[in-house]
Amino acid sequence: MPVLKTMHRLYVARDQLESSVAFYEAIQDVRCERRLSFEPMGIEVAVVGSFILLAGSDEALAPVRHIQAALIVDALDVYAQRLRELGATFLSETHENAVGRNMTVRHPDGLVVEYFEPVKSAAA
Repeated sequence: MPVLKTMHRLYVARDQLESSVAFYEAIQDVRCERRLSFEPMGIEVAVVGSFILLAGSDEALAPVRHIQAALIVDALDVYAQRLRELGATFLSETHENAVGRNMTVRHPDGLVVEYFEPVKSAAA
């Protein structure tokens, strides 16, 4: 049940997204691997190495700004059970989206984390 990847969530103004992507590409010597647009929420997302950049207005980012990190896992249900046993508080229960399933949890020390299980590819 290892964590597959730990990611830092960064919140930027929409007009800073391109320069932020360029910076995190350069500092990690990687290319942006994914871009997503959540138009109804007013948020653009770029995944660059170990960083998830979320861009939008202060109002658009307000509902998600409290999430400090993302852990990519291969068995979300197993993590949910273990987190409950360890006394974590669920801020959002498991739900599905186009790219996988996620939940938001507050750890006992106050850290707020999105746990994300990507959709399994057909080749897997």
